[in-house]
Order: sequence, then C-alpha cells, then structure tokens
Amino acid sequence: PLTGITGGLVSSTAVTLAFSRQSRDPAYARAAPALASGILLAWAVMFVRVIVEVLVVNRALLAPVLVPFSTMATTAAGAALVLRRRATSQEPTAGVPLRNPFSLTAAAKFAAFFALVLLVVKLVQTYAPGHGVYFVAALAGTTDVDAITLSMAQYARSGSADVAVQAITIAALTNTVVKTVMVGALADAGLRRPMLAAAALILAVGALSLALV
Repeated sequence: PLTGITGGLVSSTAVTLAFSRQSRDPAYARAAPALASGILLAWAVMFVRVIVEVLVVNRALLAPVLVPFSTMATTAAGAALVLRRRATSQEPTAGVPLRNPFSLTAAAKFAAFFALVLLVVKLVQTYAPGHGVYFVAALAGTTDVDAITLSMAQYARSGSADVAVQAITIAALTNTVVKTVMVGALADAGLRRPMLAAAALILAVGALSLALV
C-alpha cells in the first residue's frame, strides 16, 4: 500500500503495470490482496491529484470537480482498505520502476504533451465546438490525465465549466479503463478478480457522477 501511494504520486499507470506483472511471479503468489490494495491506492491518489491540480490552476472549478473525484477516490481507497485486511503479514515488498518526475527529460516530455493537448483543445473549440472536446479528453486520458486536467482547467476560465468538468471526468474514466485492461491482460487470476470488481465499482460511481454534473 505504501508503494502504491507513493507511486501514485508519479504514475498510477506504472504502479498498475508493475504490480500486475509481479502478481504472476511465484514469489507473490500470496500477495494478491496487498498488490490489489496498492494499485487501488495509486488510483485514489491519481483522483486526488486531479483535485489538487484544479485547485492550483482554476480554483473556481474546484467545487464541481470535487464531487466526482472525491467520490471515486473514496471508492478506490475503501476497496483498497477491504483488500488490505485480507492480506497476510508475510508478503514480500513490491517495487515499482519509476522515473524521476523532476528530471529535465520527464519535464520536457510532459511540456510537449501538454502543449499538444492545449493546441488540440483550442482547435476543437474553434472548428468543432460542442462534443469534440470530450473526444479529445477521452483520447488524452488513454495515456495521461494531468495534461488534459490542466488544459481543461484553463479552458474553463473562458469556456464552459460544465464542459471542462465533464471532459476531465471522461479522461479519468478512460484512464481507469485502460489500467483495468492492463490488469485483465497481465495480472494473475488472484489479482485480476478483485481488481475487476473494484474497477467496475469505481467506473460505475464515476459514470453516475458524470451524469449528475
């Protein structure tokens, strides 16, 4: 769980990928509940990270974003707690290969992706207003949630706050679906079963929150 929390500050996708692969290692045969707990805590941190980013960039958008993301974060953390209680005390500690998020290379890659997302959002806003932004959000969410979150928080300064919140939520849901597919494809059955159930609950809660925004 501690690895999941700290890893989620950098990349919940990396945590999901690493733990899913580790679940197939015989050394982690009894660690499925702990690994699932770690993954879900990384997801919860990702949802909280979105709230913090919106708070920093556009505080006026915080209230509408808080509802869906605090709900999804609470659901993920609650499922992690339930699974952690099933874990034994003799499980090995799992590591996650993370790169330094403060390195110049990582910063340059994020800046380039962020600039690309801003450009695409602006083009869609100009030439395909309406639901085009949602498609961009879903596409961006397959790889990263931070860039679309920051760009939509800025977009909300002059555009629709409702559209911005819905786009950010769609990106987060898409990202969660992608990570769920990773678990389904890479994890051992002992990890896959509880994770698919927890992911279904998180997605359902997020979709319901999206419908209410």
